[in-house]
Amino acid sequence: MRMGRRMGSLAVLFVFPVMLLAHRLDEYLQAARLSIAPDRVVLKMDLTPGVDVAPMIFWLINANHDGRISESEEREYANQILNDVVLEIDGQHEQFELVRSQFPSFEEMRAGIGAIRIEAQAVWRSSPGRHWLFYQNNHKPDLGAYLVNPLVPASREIEITQQRRDPAQRELRLDFEVRSSTATPDSSPTLVAIVLSLSALIGYGCNHYAAHARKRVPG
Repeated sequence: MRMGRRMGSLAVLFVFPVMLLAHRLDEYLQAARLSIAPDRVVLKMDLTPGVDVAPMIFWLINANHDGRISESEEREYANQILNDVVLEIDGQHEQFELVRSQFPSFEEMRAGIGAIRIEAQAVWRSSPGRHWLFYQNNHKPDLGAYLVNPLVPASREIEITQQRRDPAQRELRLDFEVRSSTATPDSSPTLVAIVLSLSALIGYGCNHYAAHARKRVPG
């Protein structure tokens, strides 16, 4: 089951670049990835304007129209995006806080290769049991083309049990379970194989040393 989820995560990593390259010139592609941890939800977004709309997006960000995006303009636009994103956990509204952002130059945007990258997080207190998360992206719906996917949780305490998207992929609902941190994790086949391999190597080393020692002992 976990192996299948890992493969699904890898599939997301391969699909996203293909979609980024194939989006229409008059669209503003907004690809989001969500990761759930016991104490926070992390959002990573890549926003790539098509060639036809890149000048509009650039001048929207560059409020003073001096031809370059300043750090304050980056923060202001990144926070505007986050304010347009809805996050609910168990019906409780949560707010994403900006962690970092990266903005391309106007030349990169105009060439259709400039992606705005944003990372944000929302802090929440988990408790053992079943939970649900709702995500919605309302940023620039007049131009937007959307993608949204959950990543495989890094913590063994979290397991995603179901995911549902709307056809436009502006919305995502995740059902997930939180296990107690004291629960004994399952042993994966890979871990078992590593342990067995190490045991075999240690055993081989001990036997080899003992045989070598016997040769050195006078008869």
